[in-house]
Amino acid sequence: MSDTVVRLRFPAKPEYLLLARLALSGVARQLPVDDELVADLKLALTEACGNAVRHGYADGDGDVDVVFAVNDERIELTVEDRGDGIRVVDTPDVRSLVGSDQVEGGMGMSIIRAIVDDLEVDSGADGRGTVVRMVKYLTPRA
Repeated sequence: MSDTVVRLRFPAKPEYLLLARLALSGVARQLPVDDELVADLKLALTEACGNAVRHGYADGDGDVDVVFAVNDERIELTVEDRGDGIRVVDTPDVRSLVGSDQVEGGMGMSIIRAIVDDLEVDSGADGRGTVVRMVKYLTPRA
């Protein structure tokens, strides 16, 4: 099956985080997943979007883009801002960041890492902002 892709853009304000969660609920309804996994993915998505809102735009003036790409085997969640971004120090490997002081902020990345199977955090295409890509596999990987 080819990917179904849903795109969402909202203002970088905390009151819009619920919109991302509701969109994920709607997308997940079409997948063979249980309520517990949906709740976990909503938590990971909220953490990533919350980071974009808190760290991406100091003045709150900007947008957060969320992309859901799903098929029968996996769901991919991408959260992107074009603001100042989350500072990642001296390492591109997010797994090494869990439980360390290499990422500014709190436990959000650790929570996301515990929920998803693959996690990538990169700078935006033009060097501005942050792109967080999370993948959860719905079937066992070979």
